[in-house]
Amino acid sequence: MSRFEPWPRPMDEARRQLARHLVGTGIEVGPGHQPFPIAFPGVTIRYFDRWQPDESRALYPELDGAEFPAPDVVGDLDRDRLSPLADESEDFVIASHVLEHVAEPLGLLDDIHRVLRPGGLALVLLPDRRRTFDRARPPTPLAHLVEEHRRGVTEVDDDHMVEFLTQTGEGASYTGIPFETDGERAAWFDWHRKRSIHVHCWTEDEFLEVLLHAIATMGHRWEFVDGIIADDEGEHGIEFGYVLRRSTLAFDPSELAERFDATWRAWCAERRALHTRWDEADQRLTSCSTDIATLQTQVAELEAVVAHQDRRLAVFRRSPLYPVLRLAQRARRTRFLS
Repeated sequence: MSRFEPWPRPMDEARRQLARHLVGTGIEVGPGHQPFPIAFPGVTIRYFDRWQPDESRALYPELDGAEFPAPDVVGDLDRDRLSPLADESEDFVIASHVLEHVAEPLGLLDDIHRVLRPGGLALVLLPDRRRTFDRARPPTPLAHLVEEHRRGVTEVDDDHMVEFLTQTGEGASYTGIPFETDGERAAWFDWHRKRSIHVHCWTEDEFLEVLLHAIATMGHRWEFVDGIIADDEGEHGIEFGYVLRRSTLAFDPSELAERFDATWRAWCAERRALHTRWDEADQRLTSCSTDIATLQTQVAELEAVVAHQDRRLAVFRRSPLYPVLRLAQRARRTRFLS
């Protein structure tokens, strides 16, 4: 029996299935107004963010009434990454919809690996660009990330701002505003920069290349434990992700990367096959439901005909001719039997 559940699950349920792997004490970076659903005995979680709740509410007026958890650790992921956290200090790190927002994802991934204890877990979720407002954007190339990591980028530059504002749903608000001064343009960019745009975007197969690069060339010791793809959350699913273990296995980087690649691809193939079978079963169920509805209509029509004939028979039985016909019928039967 497969350990995977093929049917689509609501987002929180799918996330809880990933969170069940977490034990001990850990931290979620950038929880925003949707901290990860953690409600398991023996799990203690802290929050790392750059804004206090009142600052977050001011930046996101459209989220009026949303609850933002107060950060236990305050830091800027672009400038400081996870520098306030000590090496090998965490049993787990959660980065849910964070890596696409930071200026330099490889650097943050590096720090997540650094602060995990050997055997610790990283739970990483990202939006699938095909299912969000990023659908018109090309994926972020690995070479682009490597170059930003080499340069030690600590801020989202204007080129990224223009790409986001012109290729997503925010495009109209950018292209439709005739900035009169460079100051107005800078203020508009700064506002979006504080709100943390999607600087980068990927699908699960595209981000796999990023993880394999980190394992093969950056000393990361990741093992694949579990994951989700967008279809796991039904037709409205928008995210993919991984539970990654900081491995203690004695493989060299290339072997570890090959092992990760094979494990992920096998898991993905099984997951997608299960979804295909589920879709086929759902189509058959829909077809059967249609057939049943047709049969029910036909039965109802036949019942109406029978009811009509019953009413006609009842009327006939009350007519004066009925007793005469009954006597004639009995006479014919008697002659036949004699």
